[in-house]
Amino acid sequence: MTTSDLPAEGQTDVSADGTEAPFDDVITLSTATGADGVVTVTVVGEVDTFTAPVLRSTLDSQLERQPSELVIDLSGVQFFGSAGLAVLVETQKSARAREVSLRLIATTRAVTRPLEVTGLIDLFTIADSPSR
Repeated sequence: MTTSDLPAEGQTDVSADGTEAPFDDVITLSTATGADGVVTVTVVGEVDTFTAPVLRSTLDSQLERQPSELVIDLSGVQFFGSAGLAVLVETQKSARAREVSLRLIATTRAVTRPLEVTGLIDLFTIADSPSR
């Protein structure tokens, strides 16, 4: 795919048959706040160049609320590309600047392998379940 294949900024992607084909249909994000003030953002689907900005926006919004801890649950992610890694690194920087604890839930090879290969896994607190 070349950049000319992508929709222009603010434009909807349209498939060959003229129907709408949005890129954000491959990711689902949900947010929950626990009684202890911990915010969990659950990600399901694929995190790539097209969906990473949606994830970044959601994480930034949650960090602005100054939770005691931000948990990013990536256990439902089937693909995690370099754009997703960049989002995690930027979120880690933002969390540290705000003194917000950050924890990842990573149970699938699709997420853990890119973190391991790049050496980024050492930057994060990683759990295999929501419990501490």
